[in-house]
Amino acid sequence: MLEYEIKLASMIEEVTDHPGIQTLELEEGNLSDFLGNSDSAFEKLQQIEGITLSPSLKNTFHRYNGLGLQWSGSGVNERLGGEFRLVHLLDAIIGGAPAWLHQEGWPEEQRKLHSAFRVFDSQLYGGVGTLAALRLQDGVENPEVWYFNTTHGSVKLDIDYEGYMNRLLMTRGIYYWQYLFSDVPLEHYNFQAIASELRASINFLKENFPADDHSELTARLEDAHRRDV
Repeated sequence: MLEYEIKLASMIEEVTDHPGIQTLELEEGNLSDFLGNSDSAFEKLQQIEGITLSPSLKNTFHRYNGLGLQWSGSGVNERLGGEFRLVHLLDAIIGGAPAWLHQEGWPEEQRKLHSAFRVFDSQLYGGVGTLAALRLQDGVENPEVWYFNTTHGSVKLDIDYEGYMNRLLMTRGIYYWQYLFSDVPLEHYNFQAIASELRASINFLKENFPADDHSELTARLEDAHRRDV
């Protein structure tokens, strides 16, 4: 297994084995072994799609073609939870943008934006209606990462793919964690409700995974609150 695949597997095992957490859905996707290591996979992407990605994206490269987890707390924490479903970069990029994201009915500007999305993380089980995608642009080797919510639309994150994947390990996919890494004015979505859930979820992580450093998440949430005042 590649280094990041080991990290993903370890995180999932830690969550599913935790006595304070209920596993609601678990999809243990196969590894696309034909991709080889990250170097050969990026070479294949260049050959097939003519796309060159920054070497930094190799640090969190994985070969899963469908690795998903939905979980919730137990007891009094049952309302808290998280979710993700990952596909590897070649799957995301070669698969193109979801047709429903840029079909007739969307404003032209959003259709153009969404047509460049390549989804690598989604939420299929809980029905929250969110996804994370790379935004492909000509000549950009380290694509922007965007977060889409069916209720609140699309927001650009201030982390790249490597940053996203590393924070996924830290957050275990708690719902709405991506909003901590966006500087979009908070009046664009119902921040008070989202902030309340994020605060409770971060406290849950602190309690159940005390060995982790959660200071970045806490600082991000406080900064978002100050921007909302």
